Amino acid sequence: MSWMKQLAEVYDHNVHRVGEFEERRKQRMTLLPVSHVMQSAQIAVLLTQDGEFHSARVIEKENARTIVPATPNSANRANASAPHFIHDKLAYVAGDYVQFGGNPKYVEHHQNYRKQMKEWAESEGGSNKVQSIYHYIAKGHMIKDLVEAKILYLNAEGKLLDKWPANAEEEKPDIYKVIPAEASSAFVRFDVMHETASDPNVWEDKKIFDNFIEFLASVNKMESGICYITGEATALTTQHGSRIRNAGDMSKLISANDSSGFTYRGRFAKPTEAVQIGYETSQKAHHALRWLIQRQSTYVDSRYFITFGKEQPDVPNQFDGTLDLCKSSIESFEDIFADETAEFSRKLAHTEELVAAELNKAIHGMRHTLNQDYLENIIVMALDAATKGRLAIVYYQELSVDLFLDSIEQWHSTCRWLQTHKNSNTNKIQTFIGTPSTYRLAEAVYGSKADSRIKKDFYTRMLPCIVEQKPLPKDIVSLIFNRVKNPFSFKGTTESWDATLNIACALVSKQYESEGYSVAIQEENNSRDYLFGRLLGIAEVMERSILKERDENRATNATRYFNAFSQHPARTWMVIRKQLSPYFERSGSNAGYYAMRLQKVEDRLTVEQMTDAPLGPVFLLGYSSQIQEMYTKKGEKEHVSIEE
Repeated sequence: MSWMKQLAEVYDHNVHRVGEFEERRKQRMTLLPVSHVMQSAQIAVLLTQDGEFHSARVIEKENARTIVPATPNSANRANASAPHFIHDKLAYVAGDYVQFGGNPKYVEHHQNYRKQMKEWAESEGGSNKVQSIYHYIAKGHMIKDLVEAKILYLNAEGKLLDKWPANAEEEKPDIYKVIPAEASSAFVRFDVMHETASDPNVWEDKKIFDNFIEFLASVNKMESGICYITGEATALTTQHGSRIRNAGDMSKLISANDSSGFTYRGRFAKPTEAVQIGYETSQKAHHALRWLIQRQSTYVDSRYFITFGKEQPDVPNQFDGTLDLCKSSIESFEDIFADETAEFSRKLAHTEELVAAELNKAIHGMRHTLNQDYLENIIVMALDAATKGRLAIVYYQELSVDLFLDSIEQWHSTCRWLQTHKNSNTNKIQTFIGTPSTYRLAEAVYGSKADSRIKKDFYTRMLPCIVEQKPLPKDIVSLIFNRVKNPFSFKGTTESWDATLNIACALVSKQYESEGYSVAIQEENNSRDYLFGRLLGIAEVMERSILKERDENRATNATRYFNAFSQHPARTWMVIRKQLSPYFERSGSNAGYYAMRLQKVEDRLTVEQMTDAPLGPVFLLGYSSQIQEMYTKKGEKEHVSIEE
């Protein structure tokens, strides 16, 4: 239960954010108070301070989030009558719901709602706003008021019109544009006319939050015992939160409601004999988890990944690429390339040093900031649901700040190769040496049209490689190697073979990180795979340059035979070598240059290496490095310091 303890402490460290809304990912969110839930409302009713109806309006979807006081029963209700407090669906808040066509079995809903609202309104220290709302709902004519205000509409029989007719000539009213199902299921939130400009809305009023928490503690009697999370004597609960990943998510991390099934298997008489969790601890942990998921999670299919600090929730995302980590310096990075007259040809040597320096600066800045916030540990979690009712933690790891940042730095220093980046200043594609994001890795390994369920497993498998410095799974490198070996399989798709090749090289260089491969050509490397890759790279550049001079747009022999070359390198190289002969005759003064490059690499291949045994993934590194080296002129390879 370490995860619950950590999340409850996240709540305690961020309790000042309770009820303070912030905008993330184009939606408003907040850390919920204990004993409250978040609901989406469709109708807002404004009352006078005397409890009289003033006006009503339909709520836009972007402003629908509403903090609702709730009991353990109402927060986990299914079909039973379990009303929230203040804000709820029409069946609960409208006394005339059945009169206007509602199901008669819902009469109990309003009765229970009205009873508990009366108890709160008449309690000692009750809020004036709550009293105003109770006075209004006690009159029992809300739907009549909403119809007169032209928020709801009636059919010819004088009953609620649940759906707007498709053949109606009039424009569809706003309520039918925002309700998820039928108009009779609309959720209503209340507000009372403000006395001052600074007076908060009822659903954002912290005084009402605190007042409700005190009221509920006094009336909602629970079994007492020792909480297994905190070790303290407190009120216990067997009802734990749902809607953790999103508003429609009914799966739970902890559930003990199957008293008639096989949950206990004869070992326990009641759930608390298996585990005892304090009500407040459960509320804090689940609210903190929802808040973290909303504001900073990464999700793929049904799986959500969250990385956070206990004292400070904002921490680096392990799935980010190098440029994402260096985002504070991206503008300066782009400015260097904005002036194409400033010896842009030096970009390879320049950007390799630049990106490495910016990465180190970014990591150092993160380390300083997080240590300054007294952040001790960073928690990495992944959540997924095997069924609609059961949520599982599929990955969990606690790391010290230094260990986490060291792992991030190690990942970005070893899994890197040439990557592309669109310069926002010039709107041109430029290259740099860095690490692709995990999103780009998944797209490259499985293809952009791969099932999202496969990709979510990929993210989970990559987590230990990134945050625990574990080796890459060999099958992942094999998969992308087999994809890249077939360049023509990328035709007719939106994917780029060149970009996928570079990402494959990043993964291969990570797998063989102990051998220290780099984008810069390694002249002394006599690995068979590496040398054959270099040969194919020279052939590619030579033929491509001649085809460009002739203005011919077709695939080179090196590309056409790429797959065959990887399977039978010696035999296929003889074929490619023979087909290069006409180019040697026509390339004039350049013929000697290419012949010399080929001869130098061929001389390094021994007789024992010149076989048809299939090539391994390192072949891609030799191929890519050779091409980059040949496309880089002498002046491009001169060392340029960061200061320059």
